[in-house]
Formats: sequence, C-alpha cells, structure tokens
Amino acid sequence: MKKITKYFLFLIFQILFLQAFSQDFWELITTEPDSTCARCMHISSLGDIYLGMWGFDYPGGIYRSTDNAQTWEYLGLTEKTVYAVEVCLNGDIITGVKNGIYKSNDSGFTWYQTYWPVGNITNLLSLPNGYVFAGGVDNLHGIIRSKDFGETWDTVHVFTNYGQENLKCFAVSAEGHIWAGTYNIFGEGSIWFTTDLGESWTQFNIPGSHTWVFALAFHPQGDLFAGFYGGGLYRYNFTTQQWTALYYPDISPDDILFIGNNKIFIGFEENPNNWGGVLFSGDNGQNFEWINSGLIGGGVETSINYLFRHTSNFLYALGNGFYRSIDTITTRIKEQPVYQIKQSFNYPNPFTDKTVIHWDNYGKDEYVDIVIIDAKGTNTLNEKIENTGSYIFQNNLLKPGIFYYSIVGKNNIYSGKMICAN
Repeated sequence: MKKITKYFLFLIFQILFLQAFSQDFWELITTEPDSTCARCMHISSLGDIYLGMWGFDYPGGIYRSTDNAQTWEYLGLTEKTVYAVEVCLNGDIITGVKNGIYKSNDSGFTWYQTYWPVGNITNLLSLPNGYVFAGGVDNLHGIIRSKDFGETWDTVHVFTNYGQENLKCFAVSAEGHIWAGTYNIFGEGSIWFTTDLGESWTQFNIPGSHTWVFALAFHPQGDLFAGFYGGGLYRYNFTTQQWTALYYPDISPDDILFIGNNKIFIGFEENPNNWGGVLFSGDNGQNFEWINSGLIGGGVETSINYLFRHTSNFLYALGNGFYRSIDTITTRIKEQPVYQIKQSFNYPNPFTDKTVIHWDNYGKDEYVDIVIIDAKGTNTLNEKIENTGSYIFQNNLLKPGIFYYSIVGKNNIYSGKMICAN
C-alpha cells in the first residue's frame, strides 16, 4: 500500500511540475573538475564558487571558479578529502578535511593546518566578527570554536545524548544566535542553540519521533525551519511556540534555501526508502512541487545536499552531480500569493471529551482542510470539511497532552493550540 501511495504522489508531483515548467530546470555542469567527485561547495559574497573534492582519487583538494563555473583553478590540498569549505568575511578560506582543519589567508595559494585532533570536520560556520564554529564525525562529538578566523580552536560543547552523536548542520538567526543539529548512529539526535557565541548551550525541543536533524535554516521573517531524516520538513514559530509540519512523507531534507519571503528551495537526501532531489515552494511553504527536471534521471531519485544562490541569480545544486539552473531564478520562478496566518480559538480548552474549534472565515471558502497534530508531530486528523466556521473535535481515546490545529482555506490559515486534559 505504501508503494502505491508513493506512486500516485509521484504522478501528482509530475503533473504539477509539467504545469509549472515547460523545459528542464537544471543543467549538469560538465566543465572540469569532475563533478561526480565533488563533496561540498560554498559561494563567497563575491560570487566565487568553491568545490571540495573527495580525496580517494587524485587529486582531491579544492577548486575555485571566478566566472560562474566556466573555468576552474586548482587550489591544492592534494589528496585530501574536503568535507566542508567556508570563505570568511575577511577573505580567509577555511576547510574541514579528514582529521583536521586547514586554512589559507592568501586566496588559496598556500595552506596550513590549524586543527589536528581526531574527527573529520564536516561543518563550518563563520561570522563577520571572526568567530568560526565547526564540528564533524568520528569521535568528535561536539562543537569547536575559533575567535580569530580559524587560527586557534577550543571545544565549547560536547553532546550529551547516548551513542555516537555527530554534528550535521549549523544555522544562525538574525540575532546572531548559533543553532546546531545532530544525528546519532546509536540513539537520538538533537537541536542545540547558544545566545552567547558558544559560551553556553541549550537543548531545543524536537517535534515528532524522527530526531536526526539533517537541516536547519532561519526564514527571513524569523521562523526556524528543520529537516529530519525520514521525517520531513517542519517550521517553528517563536511567537506561538509551535512546530508545524509542512511536508512530511518519508523524505530527508538536507539543505534549505530561502529567496525573499515566499520562495523556498529544499534539497533532499536520497536513501533506499526516501526520495531525493529539489522541492520548491513559491507561497512560503504552503504548497510544494518537485523541480528535478535536468537532474540525473529527471525523477525523484537524485540526492541534493547543497543549494546556493549565486550573485548572478543562478541557482546551484550539488549532490549526485553539480548543477546550475538554466535560467536565473528571478526570471524562471515567480512568487505565488501567500496565505494569511491567523489565530483561532477552541472552547473548552483544556478539554476532556470534546472541544469546539472556531474560525472567522465563514462563507469565504466552501470547504476547508483541518489538520491536527500532537506535540510530536504525529498526524491526528487530516480531512476536508464544509466551512461552517466551527468544528467539533471529539476525544477518541487521546493521550493527555498538547495538540496543534490548522484550518486551511484558499487564502487563510487559522491555527491554534489546545490541551487534552484526560
């Protein structure tokens, strides 16, 4: 039954895709270096593109293009696997490699090692003030920090969950707060954040039963987006203190890119049970469609781990191949109308046997969709109902706890929180 459901969903996504795009969205970049050997990427504020390469085959190391991926120059780090690359605001280049960190302060002409202990450095995040945060896998179960653009490092946090917990992603809020997501080979992953540049760290609540955090990003309007391995895409609103499931089939978001307030691009990790590729939303996460045409295979079967907007407004993607959008995103994709998100209420609240949910768009939509999830993100109710302005929600042996509901019309979403007391 699961395979049949996925098949019909795939057909729906393909129809949506064909309606939105009449030609391939992506083109494979075939100029040197061999994109199939690329492991990571970064685009600097000047528009220079950096590719970190696998080191299993010569030459490994790092490449740079200053002309929108037309030509490339080799910057060295010969035979090293580059897991992460970051260009600081002062122009210094920092790379996370197998067992260490290397840095160049002369545009990549020479390199020197600044961090040696065990662990493969897979994630880097630099701030304008010279702070750099890093983490990785293989016995480096925590976060290290530099205060001098990567010259010296110290450990600022060690993950506390049981097992082999590894850093998977970083994000920084508009306030400069650092957020980190982890996965755990033998247990649960977690979300951590710091408001004092790494001096102290606090664990953040995670929705749902999927706890491996593969992607974190902050929306321009302040909400936190999180992607979970096999658990879909969620959005956290700091005002309502609620998680909302935006897209949650068995998928694994691996990178999240915002362009403006409404456009969202999601890169997905492919695995034996899940789909890969790129999803796009033009209405701030209310609707999504695959934009995989032009990727290897053209279907939902290609991992995309990195998404970047170039200064030329082309979109770049790296995963199973290195791709560029055929057109600029400003000419190819138009923003769609955005829903108005409004508060609703239910009474009684807390409730025992039943509660009545109320909203104020009676008569504006003939039908609306009502979605109710529990605090873990599990779907409790999802159905289309007649728009009467109210809905009686019956307690059908629910466990006590917090539940979140949304009533979705054509242009409005009404949301709220309710408590089951028995």
